[in-house]
Amino acid sequence: MKEGMSSVDIRYIVRELQWLVGSRVDKVYHDGDEIRIKLRTKEGRADLILQAGKRFHVTSYVKEAPKQPSSFTMLLRKHLSGGFIDAIEQHSFDRIVKIRIGEYTIVGELFGKGNILLVDSENKIIAALRYEEYKDRRIMPKADYQYPPARENPLEVTPERFLELMREEEELELVRALARKLNMGGMYAEEISRRAGFEKTTPVKELSDDDLRKVYESMMKTFNDEPMPNIVFKDGAMHDVVPIELKIYEGLEKRYFPTFSEALDEYFGKITIEKARFEQTKRLEGKKRQLLMTLKKQEEMLKGFEEGAKANQEIGDLIYANFSLVERLLEEFRKATETLGWDEFKKRIEEGKKAGNKVALMVKGIDPKEKAVTIELEGKKVRLYLHKSIGENAELYYEKAKKFRHKYEGALKAYEDTKRKLDEVEKLIEEEMKKELNVKRIERRKKKWFEKFRWFISSEGFLVLAGKDASTNEILIKRHMDENDLYCHADVYGAPHVVIKDGQKAGEKTIFEACQFAVSMSKAWSRGVYSEDAYWAYPNQVTKQTPSGEYLGKGAFMVYGKRNWLHGLPLKLAVGVVNYEGEDYVVCAPVDAIKAHTDRYIVIRPGGLKKSELVKKIKHLLEKWGYRVREEDIMATLPPGNGDIVEVKGGE
Repeated sequence: MKEGMSSVDIRYIVRELQWLVGSRVDKVYHDGDEIRIKLRTKEGRADLILQAGKRFHVTSYVKEAPKQPSSFTMLLRKHLSGGFIDAIEQHSFDRIVKIRIGEYTIVGELFGKGNILLVDSENKIIAALRYEEYKDRRIMPKADYQYPPARENPLEVTPERFLELMREEEELELVRALARKLNMGGMYAEEISRRAGFEKTTPVKELSDDDLRKVYESMMKTFNDEPMPNIVFKDGAMHDVVPIELKIYEGLEKRYFPTFSEALDEYFGKITIEKARFEQTKRLEGKKRQLLMTLKKQEEMLKGFEEGAKANQEIGDLIYANFSLVERLLEEFRKATETLGWDEFKKRIEEGKKAGNKVALMVKGIDPKEKAVTIELEGKKVRLYLHKSIGENAELYYEKAKKFRHKYEGALKAYEDTKRKLDEVEKLIEEEMKKELNVKRIERRKKKWFEKFRWFISSEGFLVLAGKDASTNEILIKRHMDENDLYCHADVYGAPHVVIKDGQKAGEKTIFEACQFAVSMSKAWSRGVYSEDAYWAYPNQVTKQTPSGEYLGKGAFMVYGKRNWLHGLPLKLAVGVVNYEGEDYVVCAPVDAIKAHTDRYIVIRPGGLKKSELVKKIKHLLEKWGYRVREEDIMATLPPGNGDIVEVKGGE
C-alpha cells in the first residue's frame, strides 16, 4: 500500500494545482507533521494540505484544529496570512514542492520522514517542522536552505546522456538501473520497461542502443502522458493512487477521478481518518481492555465467594439436620481418642474400614494436631473438632459463610465500580467515534441526524432506522428510541437494532418492512441466506439491565417479555433515489418501501457478485436515469456481503 507520493506524482499534482496561483491565504493550520493552508480562490474556499514525507494536494478532509496553535503555526500565520500564492513548483524532479507566497516560500520535503520549512527571499530558514544536521546540509534557523544533493532529472536528460547513464550500470537489471540513475521509483521504472516491451529483469548489457532508445522514448511518453487519475484496488482494498493509466495495473479494479487531487484526497484522506480514529481511541481501548480483564477477575472472585458462602452455610445446616448422628459421632470419637490415643485411633479406623464398619467408612481424614476428624455426610465433607460441641462446630461453618458473604459484598461494590468506569470509557469512545475522529469531510450540505444510521421511509410513510455498528446501535436505542416507537430485531447474531419512529401508529406493512430490513441488513445476507426470522417488541421491553453477574457490551441490549415473531422473511431489497424532506438520497430498503416513493429502482438479493462490482452496476443504472451519485454513497447503503441484481424497474 502506498505511503507517500513519488516524484512522478508530484510532477502531475504541481501541474494540476496551477489554478491556485493567485489565491489568497486565509489561515494556516499545523498539526503533527502536516500543515493545511486555507485559501480563498476565484471558485471559493480551498484547503491545501502538505504533509511531510507524504502528500501535497487540495483536501476536503479537514481535521479539527488544535485548540492551542503551535509556535510553528504562529510563525507561518505571521508571515503568510493575507498573502497571495505566486507560484507552485517542483524542485527539479525531486520529491520537493515549493509554494511561493510574496517574499516567502514554503518548502515541502516529501522524501523520507520529510520536513516543512519557511524560507525568506534570500533563502534563509525562518522556521522548520524539525531541525536537523546532515552530512551535506543543515536545517537550522537563519541558515541558508540547501536542497539535498542533486540527482539526474529524467525530463532534462538527452537521448545521448540517457545512453551514457545506462551504460554505467550494465551489470544491473533494467528496472534497477532506471530507478538508481534517473530519480524514479521502482514502480515507474517497471512501467517504463513494460511500455518499451522489455522484461524489467533484463540486464542492461543485453540491450542494444536502439533498445535503450525505445526505453528512453517510453520514459518521456510516460512522464508526459495524459492524466487519468485513479485509485487501484487489490482484494477490495485501496492499494495505490496514480495520476495516469499504468500497464502494470492492468486487470485490477480501479476507480477514476476528475482530478488527481480528488484521487489523492480520497486515498490519503481515508488513511488519515483511520489513523485519527486509531490514535484517538487506542488509549481508551487499552483502558477498556484492562477494565474488561478486571471485570473477568472480579466475576471469578464473586463466583468463588458466593460458592464459599453457600457451601459453608449448607454444611452448618447439614450438621443440625443430622444432629443426633453428629453428636453421637463426636462423643464416640472423643472417648476413643482419649482412651486409645490418636495413633491407635487411626489404626482402629483403618481396620474398621477393611471390615466394612459404617462409622469407620464415614471417616475421610484425621488431624491429631487440630483434634479434628473429617467425615462424609450426605456427600459433603464435614470437619468436626472433638474439643468443640456440635453447636460450636456448626457455628464455625456459619462464621465462614458470613465472612464469604461479607467478602462478596465488598467485591460486588468493586465490580459495580469497575462496570461504571467501563461505561464511562465506552461513552468516551462513543463520543470520539461520533466526532468522526476530529476529521470531517467538507460536504456541500449538512447531513441530517438520521443519516448516521441505515434508514428508509416505509410504504406507509414512517421513518425506520437501523444501527450500522455497535456504536450506532447503542446510540439508536439509548438516544433515539422513544416510548411511541416500535423495536425490531432479527434472529441472527450481530443483526442491527431497528426502530420504527412513532411505530405504534404504524400498520402491518411497515412492521413487516422493518423486520425484513432487520434480516436483510444482518450477517444472514453475507451467508447467502434467502429468508430469516425477526420479531418486534415495545421500547419498554428493551433494556441494558441484565441478570446478576452478566455484562452487556456496547450495542447489546436485553429484550424481556413477549416477542412478536414474523417467520420466513425474504432477504430482498431495492436501491433507488428517494426524495425526503426536500433532499434526494440513495436509499436501500425493502422493495415495497422503495416502490412507494420512486418508479425507478434496482432489486437485489444475496448472490455472487462482489459488492464493489454491484455498486458499479447500480451506479451505472442510476446515472442512466439522470442521477449523479457517488460510489461510496451507494456502498454505505448496501447490506454486508455480495449480491445479485434480480430486477430493474424503470428501464435499463
